[in-house]
Amino acid sequence: MPAPALTPAYRDAYGRINGLVIVGEGLADHHFRQLAQLLPEDGDELRRLAAMEGRHAVDFVGCGRQLAIRPDLPLARRLFAPLRALFNEAFSTTDTVGALVIQCLIVESFAVAAYRCYLPVADAYAAPITAAVLADEAEHLDYGERQLAARFPAVAAPLSRWCERAVPVAMAMLREVHGDLEVIGIDPSALVGEFMGCLGTALEAVGFAPRQATRLAARLAAVACG
Repeated sequence: MPAPALTPAYRDAYGRINGLVIVGEGLADHHFRQLAQLLPEDGDELRRLAAMEGRHAVDFVGCGRQLAIRPDLPLARRLFAPLRALFNEAFSTTDTVGALVIQCLIVESFAVAAYRCYLPVADAYAAPITAAVLADEAEHLDYGERQLAARFPAVAAPLSRWCERAVPVAMAMLREVHGDLEVIGIDPSALVGEFMGCLGTALEAVGFAPRQATRLAARLAAVACG
């Protein structure tokens, strides 16, 4: 991939997107450590996943530094605050299903979709980092799928309810940076499609029949866009 033209518009857009990625990875680190408290029997594995997320945040700080672009962390923290609040609600009520759905299905599906869409337009320094992170995020998504599948079908209704609350929050974040995504070469519509596809696949892995998963994903998309 040729080096991007570091125009002022590109630098501004990249700083906002890079900030979202850094804050998102840092929150994922924290969320997995909180999940380790909810699932102490999986504590070692969850702390390992958390440490991976922490390394991702450091790696993406390096991607911005390589381009001499400062991430917009205050904006990222503001945009992530509603999702963080939802996770804290689940954690504070020891709602393991809710915490797993938010971090391991929705956030991880969104991360996988975003990195897949960014990889073709990533600069030479960021491309191998993004590819490695993408492989890690798929592992984190798999963890959530396995945990929820072990509790299926009892968790089907609460899982759907948490999705209906959290997916619109994730989509609202995307709308805030719609123009920035376009500037750095990502088609926002393609990202939404990739996200809903990843989430639909995850719902099937949890235990929903393909037709059920498709209907639920379509309903979530309608709620998010409504």
